[in-house]
Amino acid sequence: MKIYIPTLGRVDNQATLKNLPQQLLDKTILVVQPHEEELLKKQHNNILVLPESIKGIGKTRQYIIDQCQDDRLLFIDDDLKFLKKDSLDKLKNCSDNEVIEMYDWLNEKINNGYGLAGISAQQGNHTHKTTEVILSRIYAIYSINVSLMKQLQIRFDEIELMEDFNVQLRLIRNGVLTILNSSFAHAQKNANAKGGCSEFRNIENQSKSARLLAKLHYPFVKVVKKKTKSWEGMQEREDVMIYWKKAYKQNI
Repeated sequence: MKIYIPTLGRVDNQATLKNLPQQLLDKTILVVQPHEEELLKKQHNNILVLPESIKGIGKTRQYIIDQCQDDRLLFIDDDLKFLKKDSLDKLKNCSDNEVIEMYDWLNEKINNGYGLAGISAQQGNHTHKTTEVILSRIYAIYSINVSLMKQLQIRFDEIELMEDFNVQLRLIRNGVLTILNSSFAHAQKNANAKGGCSEFRNIENQSKSARLLAKLHYPFVKVVKKKTKSWEGMQEREDVMIYWKKAYKQNI
């Protein structure tokens, strides 16, 4: 299973790339805008250059899906570190072997029939009562069944932002389960930090995407006001509350 890391505006801060062991780097593809190609080639030798016409994370993810010849892939954001619970249920930085263990779990779950498999965020990790959680909020790092996406005609570019939530809901509403692992976690310094989606995310398109997601998946998505200190420049914004299990049960 190949790893795709879409990246933008973080030429000098490739956190995810630095936190992957060599065994996984050999499977990893950096997905870059043309103007950053030469600089990023100095850091990694496997590069997919986007056409000039592809802007935004939804279109970027869909371009990767369209180019992918494999039946599965793993998306990882470019600004992550990886954690795992120790014997006291405390999250600690992953060793190389633990990152490989996490990768193997993500690959195995697609083999077992899940449409999408992800890793818990550090924030809220303690709220999960089981190691494997069916139908939960997944983002930043997840494996996906590419063949199933194409079969069901589910696309990442249907919505500008929150494209991963839209894809998960499309899968769920087609009767396909998703799964999250809470024994691992991903973490980043700050949400919406310089680079990545923050290059094009703003209050207006954040609200537009939240409202479109709620419209596409009514009544399973509710638009809510959120205040988050860690969201640089967007501490107050419109976001969504998603009722994952209800969305799945409607289609059983």
